[in-house]
Amino acid sequence: MKNILVVDDSEMFYRLLKNAIKNAKVEWAQNGEEAIKKYLQIKPELVLLDLILPDLSGIEVIEKIKEEDKDARVVVLSGIDNYNVAEDAKRAGAVKFISKSAGIKYIIEEINRAID
Repeated sequence: MKNILVVDDSEMFYRLLKNAIKNAKVEWAQNGEEAIKKYLQIKPELVLLDLILPDLSGIEVIEKIKEEDKDARVVVLSGIDNYNVAEDAKRAGAVKFISKSAGIKYIIEEINRAID
């Protein structure tokens, strides 16, 4: 079974994803530093990352994870729906940017595409 690391300070959003994702084990990190540590421990096939975290920015988390593993697959899931922010995330190494406002069905479809 594949591993997914959800990095979001909202436990409610993490639980929503955990309950909706059936084909992978879902782990959670509440902040950037925890995310980097957990990434190195479990080496997930996919990281789902919010950009607004209590300690580091999502961009910083992408950069630090990519420093450790250039092949890391990071999908940004953010409430910030802005073209420039999405481009910044992609330049930092994110493979995809999905707005949380897209709806859970679309988000899950995109997650399934990203881990297959």
